[in-house]
Amino acid sequence: MLVVQPPSVRVGLTDTTANEEHLLERITILENTMARLAERLEQGLNLLLRQSETANTNHAMVKSLIEVLSECGMMDNDRLESMWRAECAKLDEKSAEASPATVSPKKARKVTRKSSTSG
Repeated sequence: MLVVQPPSVRVGLTDTTANEEHLLERITILENTMARLAERLEQGLNLLLRQSETANTNHAMVKSLIEVLSECGMMDNDRLESMWRAECAKLDEKSAEASPATVSPKKARKVTRKSSTSG
């Protein structure tokens, strides 16, 4: 047999009004909702952490590849950087065209890149 008790019984108040019971039930619902929200936020943060770790690993691999190609004399760092900046500018223009109302003017970013000594 299943016995259902209102949340006010769990609190231990014996002389509660219907309004107090209603408020206690609403507080319980809010507590449950907050617990579910906290779980979802934790899952989202874990996903962001995994994405960040993946991006960091990929960045390290590309950086290592660039250094190896530069050391072998198969790539020009200056040309790579100018092509990279041109591609970034194209992407910025495309995103500005796609949503002109939501994009605010960006300040020019100065990116410093470590160039290898052999070339």
